[in-house]
Amino acid sequence: MDRERLAQLLALGGPRKWRKREILFAAGTPMGSFFKITRGVVAVSRTLEDGRRQIVAIRVPGDCVGYLEEGGLYAFEGEALTDVEACGFDRRKFDAFAAAHPDLAAATAEALATALKQTGQAMLVLGQLRSTERVAHFLAEIDTLYRVRRVSSQPLSLHMTRGDIADYLGLTIETVSRTIGKLKRRGIIQVAGTDEIVVLDRDRLLDMGKTRCDSKDAGSAF
Repeated sequence: MDRERLAQLLALGGPRKWRKREILFAAGTPMGSFFKITRGVVAVSRTLEDGRRQIVAIRVPGDCVGYLEEGGLYAFEGEALTDVEACGFDRRKFDAFAAAHPDLAAATAEALATALKQTGQAMLVLGQLRSTERVAHFLAEIDTLYRVRRVSSQPLSLHMTRGDIADYLGLTIETVSRTIGKLKRRGIIQVAGTDEIVVLDRDRLLDMGKTRCDSKDAGSAF
């Protein structure tokens, strides 16, 4: 976009901040703004019918969150896993601006389609993996994402509790802890803190996850 149109777009938004574990937006509440993350990590999730939480995506600087809606309501919940800073855009004003600028509308549609495809593929992959492979795939996925987005990756700060990881992978907390211990004993990772991992053998980690994380597709939006 040229400078004039970019200035008009940025004028639709403003900076916002959240502390760790605060909610950016809640599923089922009226749609207001969506957010472009500039600092921090956000978990996107929804509550299942049985009351369990399913984390469907982890978003980092450069990603957008809170764009998807159902009947004018947020389709998912966004929780700050760290202190988060983002630029908030009023959804209705953004949509009106995009309608007047077909190139922006096309880029938005493409980004949304890519994000949905990536989330669907991630769920499909995890559904085919055993517990150890799921954890290995998750760690490799986060490692690749941080490398691409130039987020500090050594040690690899997960910013997630064992419970968060379990909610993302569809496992129990005990299984996640046991699997991390197994990867440590095999010399693939080293546990550097309560939520920090040092990847000692990335190739073995990728192989255990049964899929190569393609850096071209790492990360997504909305």
